[in-house]
Amino acid sequence: MGKEAIRISVIVTIHNAEKYINECLDSVLCQTFRDMEILCIDGGSTDRTPEILRTYAEKDRRIRIINDPDTGYGHKVNRGIQEAKGIYISVLESDDMYEPCMLEVLYETAEKHHVDFVNGNYTNFYDGGGLRFGYITRMYQEKDYNCLIDYRKEPERFGVTTRYWTGLFRKEFLERERIKMNESPGASYQDMSFRFLTSILAERAYHLDIPLYLYRIDNPGSSMYDLKKTVEIADEHEFLKRELMKRDITDRFIWHNAYQWKYMDFRGNMRHLKGRYRQELFDRYLQELEKDRALLEEYSDLGYSSFVGEMIYETPERVKALLEQDEVVEREEREKEQRFSDDILNAGIERGIVVFGCGRIGKTVLERLRFVRGHLCCLSDNSEALWNTQIEGINILPPEETVRRYPDALYIVANKLHAQDIRRQLQDMGISEDMISIY
Repeated sequence: MGKEAIRISVIVTIHNAEKYINECLDSVLCQTFRDMEILCIDGGSTDRTPEILRTYAEKDRRIRIINDPDTGYGHKVNRGIQEAKGIYISVLESDDMYEPCMLEVLYETAEKHHVDFVNGNYTNFYDGGGLRFGYITRMYQEKDYNCLIDYRKEPERFGVTTRYWTGLFRKEFLERERIKMNESPGASYQDMSFRFLTSILAERAYHLDIPLYLYRIDNPGSSMYDLKKTVEIADEHEFLKRELMKRDITDRFIWHNAYQWKYMDFRGNMRHLKGRYRQELFDRYLQELEKDRALLEEYSDLGYSSFVGEMIYETPERVKALLEQDEVVEREEREKEQRFSDDILNAGIERGIVVFGCGRIGKTVLERLRFVRGHLCCLSDNSEALWNTQIEGINILPPEETVRRYPDALYIVANKLHAQDIRRQLQDMGISEDMISIY
């Protein structure tokens, strides 16, 4: 690593991660950026994780293992920040990965624009049947990408970082503003206040409109699947409130956004809970709403999203009905994704894939096929204007030519309005029904 200061410290938060840690660490070691240290903060793993970490550390001197018996997530991150020697800090969860160019892209952007933090978008991914599927999440509005932002000078552009592990943070900035994770019991939602504070206190921030982080959504051991974690989100927002008051922050726009995020989190978390766990958080939500009522009204001139406004102004009975609707929509989306991956697995990916439809839905399907892009034969569409052009380097062929070339491929229909018409069209051209999937 030489005599100069280490440029990046990668903090890997770990606890019983034997199933994923190899792929995680490989994604760091394969970075195009090399000048870094890798701090593996192991919170008392009892599986094969310690053995795996030792093997990696013996092969690469940039890896440093820090054994910490405190299994709390916030504590592990804080310990990593304290131990870090790098100019910038990045945090990686042990079941996730980096894109190969992530650190290089973020570092070059941070240095070019002299920012307190820089981040990109991320790809949600899941595995099934030996294949990997994914889709990209964009964290900000279009106008806030690829430009310098100082929320203190432009509060109307305020946007809380929804995923902090997609970026680099200047260590001097975190120390200067005394920003740490909350080390509350339970290890849930402890990054919420960290994300909020880094967003409002950064003098210069930069958001890249490219996916750089790979976020696993199918780990059954993830805290997001722990239905017993109920009121912790309310406690974390109480911690944030104390932090804002301790820092003498009085800006109305910031406080408005703190309450907006609070009730957005209530709704988002309640729809994931079941039975008495949902009821426990619902009861806490009603208590908080009564307590916050006057302040919510005071900031109402700044406006609340419809998602949040319903939580503030609707009756408890109506809010419960909305939560049921949210759950149905979310379940339908999960079932849709499951059908999509099942159809590909059942058809046999070695036979190839054709995406029929090149509009918005077609691009969405392309995104979900990014990990199996090598099995994509071509795109097809009924619009003659698109024939013999390309999207992302993939040829768009006329339907007749497509079927002639790829009669055995799986055809994914990516058109909401004309899906059934396209299905019949493909069947008339000789494609069997079991080789047609409607997204």
